[in-house]
Amino acid sequence: MHEDKQAFAKRHAKNLMFVKDSVGRLHEALSTYYQATYFRVKVEYQESLHAHDATAEISGPVHR
Repeated sequence: MHEDKQAFAKRHAKNLMFVKDSVGRLHEALSTYYQATYFRVKVEYQESLHAHDATAEISGPVHR
């Protein structure tokens, strides 16, 4: 099992993205949806290697 966690950590390190980056990308994508007028995005990273999780949230009107 220890080797699986190490392999996961190595793969993850090659594609770093923080929850705040994920929220921004999702907001950007949703802003192009023509029917959207308001958004609320919440991203939660449930950490498997450490005893803490990370959460980011953004909401507001869509600005075009």
